[in-house]
Amino acid sequence: MALGGIVKGKKTTLRTPVEGDLAAYNRWMADLRVRHLTKPWHEPAMPATWKEHLKSQTKDKDSILWSIDADGALVGLIRFEFGWGDHSWGWVNQLIVEPDLWRKGHGGDAAVALHRFLFDYLDLRRLNATIRSDAAGALALARRLGYVEFARGHEVHYRDGGYSDELWMLLERPTWEERFAGEREYAPLGAVAAPARSKGGG
Repeated sequence: MALGGIVKGKKTTLRTPVEGDLAAYNRWMADLRVRHLTKPWHEPAMPATWKEHLKSQTKDKDSILWSIDADGALVGLIRFEFGWGDHSWGWVNQLIVEPDLWRKGHGGDAAVALHRFLFDYLDLRRLNATIRSDAAGALALARRLGYVEFARGHEVHYRDGGYSDELWMLLERPTWEERFAGEREYAPLGAVAAPARSKGGG
């Protein structure tokens, strides 16, 4: 799929990336606050190099890249990768929000919209994510979505004079559907749409 289309959340919109987004991508990859929490998608580079990265992404049929907008402005990016030779599952490779906009709900809203799309529209059966053990916000969001830890790499990442673990997290479709039953945007395959209720009720 390469580049994602429009996926609407309640306060964010996932949309197709454009060249005008690349300067912000580059800035985020260089930001130590981002690098503290996750491995950068690509290292900071000149604009021409980022244009090549975007061009390569458009040809990658095993991943999807979105930019995240909120209030009409670019606030982040999401990159998702399908399983090796199997498009029935995959993992969230990157979910980055502009550090100056953290704790405003953009990441959580975009994550719910993404998972609704992956489970509800692409009909995936499970999702994986790897999260550093000291990334408290990311871990809290993953657990709220329903992810559970199934494996752990001990002392994988070194920074600030110490080591942190890497957690391998799993979210299966039934867990998502139970926890977010009211988040369906698309009718289940083969379902007959219920008649619309009148505004007057009854």
